[in-house]
Amino acid sequence: MKFIQLFLVLCAFNSLIASNLPYELANKVYDAEIKTVTLESDYSSSTIPIISINGGNLRLNFDDLLNEERRFYYKIIHCDKNWNVSGMRDIDFINGFNDELMRNYEYSTNTRIKFIHYWLDLPNENTTFKISGNYVLLIYEENADTPILTRRFIVNENLTGVQISQIYPADVQNIRYKQEFTVNINLNKLKPRNPVDEVSIVMLKNANWDESVNAKPSFFSGNNLRFSKLQTLEFWGLSEYREFDTRSIFRVGRGVEKVHRRADGTDIILQKDTTRTNQVHLFIFDNNGQFYIDNADITKNYSSLNILDQISNNNDPLQLASLRTSIQNSESEDERHSRSDYTEVNFLLDAPILLQENQNIYILGAMNNWQPEEEYLMKYDTRRDMYMAQVLLKQGYYNYYYGIVTDGEKIDYQALEGSWNETENEYLTLAYYKGVGDLYDRVIGFDVFNTNKTSIKY
Repeated sequence: MKFIQLFLVLCAFNSLIASNLPYELANKVYDAEIKTVTLESDYSSSTIPIISINGGNLRLNFDDLLNEERRFYYKIIHCDKNWNVSGMRDIDFINGFNDELMRNYEYSTNTRIKFIHYWLDLPNENTTFKISGNYVLLIYEENADTPILTRRFIVNENLTGVQISQIYPADVQNIRYKQEFTVNINLNKLKPRNPVDEVSIVMLKNANWDESVNAKPSFFSGNNLRFSKLQTLEFWGLSEYREFDTRSIFRVGRGVEKVHRRADGTDIILQKDTTRTNQVHLFIFDNNGQFYIDNADITKNYSSLNILDQISNNNDPLQLASLRTSIQNSESEDERHSRSDYTEVNFLLDAPILLQENQNIYILGAMNNWQPEEEYLMKYDTRRDMYMAQVLLKQGYYNYYYGIVTDGEKIDYQALEGSWNETENEYLTLAYYKGVGDLYDRVIGFDVFNTNKTSIKY
């Protein structure tokens, strides 16, 4: 009883801490001058930054358009499985120091819009990880009360075997529009006393934490757990992401209508978009909502722009992953971040849809963490009779959706994008374990599943 009381007190305390923080334990930018934030791991099979407790590397990249040297510091925060502060002391989860100065930065080269590019590698000589779990990387300027950005990442123990399988949706009315899954976990040598209470999973779609589902085991036998409660691990399939390619400002890339170069910048006019709710499903290459930075004009490697056409005609998931990697590795790391320029990207949407007073249309994707930010608001142009937005974005390849946002929070993608069971999506499942007496949620395994990988099961 005392243990339960202590546990409840700790939970309440951690919730109180989280509510009083000057930042969120989520992927977010707090400084308007900070652009193009990425946190990537060297595990290429997942778009979520995941490293092993026994090895692996993370790299954070971002630009400061203020273009003046600033002193940025980083802090590591350990969280529970629900992304609340775990209450663990720094000494319990990292070797080395917290609140360290970022020392790596470089001024942009030959760009019309000037910026300073910063990067941070983890782990490093000052900071390594002791335990698994959910983590948040905080970048701040003077102290934690002046946050610059926060980014989530995962440290994994890889103790169990996790396997995702796709099944036909139990929601018969929406069987053509949804995607549903079951998950099996082989615990191997892990021996939980009560698997139903001690082991849980979270499944998320296309690295978007706002499209995630938590679940507990519905069946266990020996070392095997099964998560198969119907209509639990289900998602709207939606459509393939819209795309545009601005890796070259001297050639018109995919999704681009016109390029206007000026002495002080570049305007990119995208091809006009329309609603996709009444169209049939069409498989085209996308990067599952992600973006990456590249500048084909540096290396004159214009042939790499044709890789997208190869992928558009290829449904094999392994070859898709290989071709995606080919694009991302087409240029050296340092060059693509410091020599890729910023452009004003103009979005055009012809959508004869009647919005309520509390509704707006936003551009959403990994480039803005799928959050309805003011910069990505589509405004109605009465003269052109369409919705428009202009967004400052770095050269690269981008995926995006349009979403109708109600009251600034609830996002409806289907109204403009449609939904199909056949859509190619990537799903990640993380397995968590917290045994009796454990002080934190351990990440004991994960699996990445592409819906084009295998046939659907009953």
